[in-house]
Amino acid sequence: MNFPGPGPSDPSPNQIYRRIRTPRALYNRLIFRSLGVLDTVGSRVMALIVATTVPLATIAGILAWHSYEQNVGNGRLRTEGDASLAASEISRDMDRTHTVLEMLATGNLSSENAFQEFGLVQSVSQNHFCALILADAAGKPSVTLPPPSTQERAICTSNQPIITAISPLEAHATSGIDILRGERGPLVRFVVPIFKGHTVTGYVIAIRTLGWQRTHLQGGDRRLLLGASDNARHMLMMSDGSIFSLFPDLVAPSPLPQEAALRLQHDATIGALHDVFISDNTTYAVQTAYSSVSLVVATERTAAETYALHLFILRVALIVGLLTLELVGVALGARFFLVDPLERLASAVADWRRGAPFDTRINRAIPFEIRHLERAFLRATRRLTRHERNLERSAHNQDMLIREIHHRVKNNLQVIASLLNLQASRIRSTEAREEFRLVRDRVRALATLHRYLYSENGFSALDVKSFLEELCSILFSANGMGAQTRVRLELDIDHVMISPDQAVPLALVVTEAVSNALRFAFPDEMSGTISITLKKPESTESEPARRVVLQLRDDGIGMAASRARAEAGRREGIGLQLIRGFARQLDASLDIENNGGTLYTLKFVPAPPGRTAVSMAREAIASHQKQATNSQIRDREDT
Repeated sequence: MNFPGPGPSDPSPNQIYRRIRTPRALYNRLIFRSLGVLDTVGSRVMALIVATTVPLATIAGILAWHSYEQNVGNGRLRTEGDASLAASEISRDMDRTHTVLEMLATGNLSSENAFQEFGLVQSVSQNHFCALILADAAGKPSVTLPPPSTQERAICTSNQPIITAISPLEAHATSGIDILRGERGPLVRFVVPIFKGHTVTGYVIAIRTLGWQRTHLQGGDRRLLLGASDNARHMLMMSDGSIFSLFPDLVAPSPLPQEAALRLQHDATIGALHDVFISDNTTYAVQTAYSSVSLVVATERTAAETYALHLFILRVALIVGLLTLELVGVALGARFFLVDPLERLASAVADWRRGAPFDTRINRAIPFEIRHLERAFLRATRRLTRHERNLERSAHNQDMLIREIHHRVKNNLQVIASLLNLQASRIRSTEAREEFRLVRDRVRALATLHRYLYSENGFSALDVKSFLEELCSILFSANGMGAQTRVRLELDIDHVMISPDQAVPLALVVTEAVSNALRFAFPDEMSGTISITLKKPESTESEPARRVVLQLRDDGIGMAASRARAEAGRREGIGLQLIRGFARQLDASLDIENNGGTLYTLKFVPAPPGRTAVSMAREAIASHQKQATNSQIRDREDT
């Protein structure tokens, strides 16, 4: 390969001689003459990779072998998994119970068919109910289904009154759920009112165990597998700290160690929702089961897990130590073989950025690829300015094209609105003419929107304040009203920028709300006010100011009266449907109030405006220039 000869900006022989005489230059020259195999970046990187990966590969092989031989599970994760599975089963079972009771209360339940219905529910639930009761409005039981005769009496026995505690039910108008303490575990009492119209005519009362009786579960039920594979114990803990088995028909759980019992008692006192701890080689997981009852799962650490834990600690220490040595070696090698040559190249580039000749001070200590890069950089820098100019010119042309598209779309929409207006003037039917005018207003709103979508400030966004002011003026004029006639317009709008995707539904929401108010809210020459506010709430510690609030209010006759007048005129508009649909497009919450007029409240998060092509090109060029300036500053500080 032929390289160009020395130019007028190359160092003189005296300068080269002085550089070689420096200790570092002389040392580097001797080293690289003796180690010619490391003359390229590739060879140096390969040497570093080999030196780094061989020990890591050895460690990885040892770890893989031990992991294969010591394939044991993690006690903490296993315990938490068991607790989550059991808690989800309890929650699902309680939800099914509540759903069944609500179906009974809303069905045709009476004293004649209650016993049969209760028996069906008991059968479907696999006999987990201690009692199913139909009570009258005063809370007096009329039909009672007792627990199955095959069930142990202690399971459904409680030291708290089951029926008298809710008698009389008096003014209870909503469902109630209570946790009772039974001899074998917590009992859940459900109270579901039976309504006839708006009057409570009775109650469906159900008492069942929170856990499950294993003898009542059918074969194949996954609840039978809880604790079977990992010898876990599942218990229920009430708010007073008392412990019961999750399966009330089994033997009561053995007393817990004192440390674990104190920790569980503390969790019950503070109402902890989740806790995992290890005590006496046993992992305990506490999780909310239902209401004030917590689920406790305990699994003992096996000898294999203890060994795996010790081995894990040893492996971590070994890996950290070896990696530290490797990183130190790689850092020193990279500094000597790569960083120093690249820093000299960076210094030459910084001098060039300051206007000095591009002097790379080439010597044999620099790898071949970097020497080639230095020469290529000289050619590349000459093209950089030309490419930057072309980029900005192309981006400007693209912006002009997009702006022209918006302009043409606006003109076409205005032509369509004019055609609709002309066609409406030739229609004799009042209803048809009014529908044409509604469509015309919507098209005009979109035409006005396209004039605001593409701004000059580098953002493809909409300034809501100026747009809504012009849009409302157009809507008032289209309905034959000025801003200060019998129906006045009040605007209180903050400067908010939104994206084009949000601009279209927002414009149509305002169009529909204002048009509906002008058409229906002020009949018979009634005067009033239409107000539009758009505010950015102040940020707080709990909720940052991201959502904006749009309110459209009129003090007319209200939505109900407006709907009555519209139905009297045999007109059924779709304005409210459109407002709801556009609110969904905005991903906004919509509240409608009808008190002394109509109030629409929309809360949504403005999407960030998109950058235009010109602004992105200018930002890229400015970023490049800023990086060059920072590099110059760092070079001066180093000097």
